[in-house]
Amino acid sequence: MTDRFAVLVLAHHQPRVLAALLDSLRHPQIDVYVHVDAKSDLGPFLAAAPERTGLTYLTNRREVSWGGLSMVYATLDLVSAARATGHRYRRFALHSGADLCIAPIDDVLEAWSGETEFMRIDWHLSGPRAERAHVVGRRHFLEDSTPLRARLSGRVPRRVDATIPLFQGSTWWALSPDAIDEVMRFLAEHPKWLRFHRHTLCADEVVFQSIVAASPLANRIAQHVDRVTDVASYLADPLHGLHYIDWSDPQSINPRGLTIADEAGLRRSPAMFARKVDEQSWDLIDAFRSPRPVTP
Repeated sequence: MTDRFAVLVLAHHQPRVLAALLDSLRHPQIDVYVHVDAKSDLGPFLAAAPERTGLTYLTNRREVSWGGLSMVYATLDLVSAARATGHRYRRFALHSGADLCIAPIDDVLEAWSGETEFMRIDWHLSGPRAERAHVVGRRHFLEDSTPLRARLSGRVPRRVDATIPLFQGSTWWALSPDAIDEVMRFLAEHPKWLRFHRHTLCADEVVFQSIVAASPLANRIAQHVDRVTDVASYLADPLHGLHYIDWSDPQSINPRGLTIADEAGLRRSPAMFARKVDEQSWDLIDAFRSPRPVTP
C-alpha cells in the first residue's frame, strides 16, 4: 500500500503566500488540510488556491489568538479532519501558511517515511529544572482583551498542573501516527489538563511537546535539550524539526522574515521548510520554485 501523508496548515493572512506553499506540496501521496482563522475572509484564500483533490479547507473555523489555546484547538481540528477520512497517514506535519518548501518533495516524503518525531524541545517549564516557569506558573489572558485582564496577564501566579512534566519547544512539528495517537489518547483521558493551558503563554509550544516528551516515543524526538551538552549552541541553531527558523533576535516575539539574501544559507541547511516568508519574499519564493545553482 502506498503511504499517504497529512499536511496540516494554520493560516490567517497572505493568501498568495499560502497558495505558493500549497502548490509546492501538490503530490498524489499528500493530503493538505487548511484552517483559516475565522477572523479572516475565506474567499481570497479559496480564490488563490481553490479546493481540489488532496486539498481541503476546514469549514468550521475558530478565531485564533496569538499565543492562545485557540491555536491548539485549531490544530486538533485539523488532526481530527485528517483522521476522519479513515486514511492511516504515515505522517502528520503541522505548518504555517507563511512556510516555504526548500527541499525536493521526494526528499520530504523520504524524511516523513521514517520513525523520527520531528519536534524540538527547548525548555523545561516545570520541576526543579524549570527555566521559564512563568510560561505556565502565571495566568496569561491571551484571548481576553478587556483592559483589566490585559493588565493582569502574566502577573497572577497559579498552581502548575503536575500531571506530566511540562516542556516548551517549536510549534511546528511532523509526527508519526503513533505520536498523534498518544496525544489524542492523553487529551481524552485528561481533559482538565488541557483546560489548564487556557492561561498558558504560547500553549501551542507546550501541549503537543509535553505530551510527546512524556510518552514512550520520547527517544524518537529529533531535538531535545536534555540530550545536548552545549545548550547555548543548541538554542541558537535555526533547525527546528524540519524547519529553518531564525530566532536570532531574542527580544522579538516573531522569527525574522526571510529574503532572497537567505537563499544560499537555506540551500545548505538540512531543513526542508523555512519560515517565515511574506509578500516581500517573492524573489526567495520564486527561487525555490525551480532549482538553480547558488554561489555559496
